[in-house]
Amino acid sequence: MTLLPIALTAAEPASATTVACGTPTALIGAAAVTLLLVPGWVLARSWGARGVTAVGAAPALTLAVLGIATVAAQRTGQRWEPAVLVTGWPALLLAVGCVTGIALSRPWSPASATTPVAKGVAGLDRRPLPWRERPALTFAVALAGGITAIPIALGTGGWDNPAQASDAVFHLSATAFVRQTGTASFLGGLAPMYDGAGVYYPTGWHAVAALLPGDVVTGANLMVLVLAALVWPLGVAALLREVLPGGGPVLAVGTALSGSVVSPLLLLTSVWPYGMSVVVLPGALALLVRAVRPGRVGVRARTAAWTPALVGSFGVLIAHGAAVFNLAVLGVPVVLAAGLPALRRAWDRGAAARAGIIASAAALTAGLAGGAWIMRRSLSAVFNYPRAAGNTWETLFAVVTDHPLLATFTPWIPGNAVVFALAVWGATAWRRDRTVRAWAAGAGASLVLLLLASGPSWPLRALAGPWYTQRARIMPLLTLGMLVLAAIGLEQLQRRFGTPGSGSPGARGRVLRALRLNLPTAVLVASLLVAPGWRWGLRVEMLDAIHDPERVSYGAMLSNGELDFIRRIGQELPDDAVVMGDPSNGSAYLWSVTGTQVLYPSRPRPSSSELRWLGEHADQIEADPRVCEILNRHGVDYYYSDDAEPDGLTGGVREPLWGEALARVPRSALEEVDSQDTATLWRITACDGER
Repeated sequence: MTLLPIALTAAEPASATTVACGTPTALIGAAAVTLLLVPGWVLARSWGARGVTAVGAAPALTLAVLGIATVAAQRTGQRWEPAVLVTGWPALLLAVGCVTGIALSRPWSPASATTPVAKGVAGLDRRPLPWRERPALTFAVALAGGITAIPIALGTGGWDNPAQASDAVFHLSATAFVRQTGTASFLGGLAPMYDGAGVYYPTGWHAVAALLPGDVVTGANLMVLVLAALVWPLGVAALLREVLPGGGPVLAVGTALSGSVVSPLLLLTSVWPYGMSVVVLPGALALLVRAVRPGRVGVRARTAAWTPALVGSFGVLIAHGAAVFNLAVLGVPVVLAAGLPALRRAWDRGAAARAGIIASAAALTAGLAGGAWIMRRSLSAVFNYPRAAGNTWETLFAVVTDHPLLATFTPWIPGNAVVFALAVWGATAWRRDRTVRAWAAGAGASLVLLLLASGPSWPLRALAGPWYTQRARIMPLLTLGMLVLAAIGLEQLQRRFGTPGSGSPGARGRVLRALRLNLPTAVLVASLLVAPGWRWGLRVEMLDAIHDPERVSYGAMLSNGELDFIRRIGQELPDDAVVMGDPSNGSAYLWSVTGTQVLYPSRPRPSSSELRWLGEHADQIEADPRVCEILNRHGVDYYYSDDAEPDGLTGGVREPLWGEALARVPRSALEEVDSQDTATLWRITACDGER
C-alpha cells in the first residue's frame, strides 16, 4: 500500500454491495474522461484560465472538489454514488467555486487577469494560441496518448483482467468497499480495510473509481489508460504552454515527447493513488507558473490566479499526501525564481516590511511544523522504511535512457536519450534565463534525491524517505523536469539553427535546408527512431508484468483459468457469504471481482489483533475453539485454498507476507463445494456445532 494510516474514528456499518457487470467498456472510459476533465475545466474557466491550460489543469481541480466533497458527504450522511455528482456536495461545491471565480476574475472587465497581452493589457495569460497552431498541438496529444494507450490495452490482456500486485489488490478491494459503504472520505473512508478503524488515507483514486459504471476491475484498468494516455499529455501540454513564451511547433513537439517517457506509466501499473498524483502534477504546476508570472495586475487579478493554483495543488494532495514533497521539489523553485526579485524590493522598503516578511516566514514554518506533527506517525514510518541500497551506475543509466527503476525490463539502449540530450542543452541557459534556473534546480534536486535513494545507508539518505527511498517514485519528478528543459532546449535549437542558410544548391544542401526549416519535427522523428515507437514493446512488457500470470514480475496470485473459477463461485455463493483464505493465493480477488466478502481483502498483516491471531492459528480449527469463535463472529462459512507451490509462477500462489497457517487448514474440517485445477472452495464444517 502507498501510505501508512493514522487512526481516527470508528467507521459506520457497511451496507450491501453490488457488482455491476455488462457495462460497455467505452461507456466506462467515457465516464472516466468526463469525470476527471469536465468539473475541473468548468472551474478553471470560471477563475480565468483558458485554452489548454484549463484542460490540462482540470483533473487536479476536479480532485480538489471531490476530495472536499467526500468529507462533507461523510459528515452529512450522504452516500458516495454517481447521483451525488448532480444532487450532492460535488455539485454544490463546484457551483460555489464557479460563482466565486466569476465574481473575482470578472471576465467582462478589460482589466481582468485573463485579458491577453494581445489586447494591450499586461495580464497573466499567454497570448491565445493561433487557430493554425491548434491542430498540431491536438495531434501531439493524440500521438503521445495513442502510443501509450495501445500498449496498455495489449499488455492488460482484457479490461476485466485484474492487476496482480500487492498494491493493486489493496486498491481494488478499497474501491469495492467505497461502493459498498458509500463513504469515500480520506478521513476514515477506507475503514473496512483496517478492520473498522477509521484512518487517514488518500482516497482520490478510490473516490473517482467508485463513481464509474461497471465493475471495479474494468474501472481501475480504464483509469490507468485515461490517466496515462490523456491526463498526462494534457497536463504536460498545459505546463509547457505556461512555461514557453511562444507556441508553435516547439510546443507541439514538446507535448508529443511527453508520450516518450515511461516512469508515470510504471507507477500507474500498481501504485495507483501515488501515480495519479504524479500524472495530475503538471497541470497543477501550470496553474502555479501562471500565478507567479510577472505582470501589471492588481491584487484582485493576482488572487484570481493564485486561488486555482492553490486549489490544484490541493487536488494533487487529495490523490496522495506524499505529493506535498513533489510540489516542494518542482514547485518551490518556480515560486522562488519568480518571487525573489519582489521579495528583495519589499525587504528594501524598511523595517516594517522586513518584520512582515519575517512574521510570514515564521507562520509558514509553524504551519509546516504543525502538519508534520499531525502526520508524525506516517512520516516516521516513511522515513524509517527499510530499503536496500540500489546501484548508482544503474540509476545514472536510467536517467540517461529513461529506463524503469523497478523490476527487470528490457534495457532498450539508448532508450529515450534524445530527451536527455535536449534537457542538458536547455539547462545550459541557466545563467541568463530565470525560468531555466527554476526548472534546472527542480530537476537537479530530483537527481540528488534519486542518487541518495540509490546509495548506501547514511544520514542524508533520509531525504529520500518521503518517497519510501524508492527510486521509481522519485524518477517521475526528474522526468517532468527534463521534459520542460527539453522543450526549452528545443526552443533554443530552433532559435539558433532553425532558420535556413544559404547552403549549397545540391541535394545535401536541400536536405539540410529542409531539416532546419522543420527542426522540431526532425527532432520528433529522431526520437521515435532512437527509441523505436517510443519503446512500444517496453510498455507492453510493463503491463504484462502485472497482468499476465506467466510474466508477473513479483509473482502471480491468479493462475490461468483461476479468475474464471472465482467468477463462477462468486455466482454460486449466497449474498451474505464470507470467505477465509490466504490473500496471496488469489482469494482476496473474490471481493473486488465478484462482491463476495472475504476476511482478508489485502496481503499485508491486518490491523486487528484478532484477525492476526487467526491467521497464525487457522490450522488449529479442530483443536482450539477460539478459531471457530472468531470465524462465527465474522460470519465466515467458506474457505478458499490453492494447493499450488507458492512460487508465484506455476500455480498463481505467492509466498505469504504473514499468516502461513491460512494455507494449512485441515481438510477434515472442510467440505468441498467446487474446484478447478489446484484451487478449491470449501464449506467450513468444523464450526457447525459452535453456532
